[in-house]
Amino acid sequence: MKHIQSYEDFVNEAYKQVPYNKKVTGTYEVTCGSKKYEVKVAGFERQGDDTDSLYLMDDDSMKSEWGGIIVKNSLMPKLERGGIHQAEISKTKETCKIRRTGDL
Repeated sequence: MKHIQSYEDFVNEAYKQVPYNKKVTGTYEVTCGSKKYEVKVAGFERQGDDTDSLYLMDDDSMKSEWGGIIVKNSLMPKLERGGIHQAEISKTKETCKIRRTGDL
């Protein structure tokens, strides 16, 4: 008997759920050009079809200037390991590098 493919068999979703056990909150080092900033990320939310927005703690000084930090959804599980990844500042649309440095 042949397998009949359903629609779900060949649909490739761009957005993947972030596993519950991945640490996204914490302190991050953000490098924009030659300037380095230390920010505190409180959590994240879905931004688009393939991106997430990291939102900053209310008491973080960069929250009013930046709004949030947009990263590719596929990078969310990799942020926990501390690698350097490309990101975008939501208000200024400036491209930066982001690296998780520790827990809150």
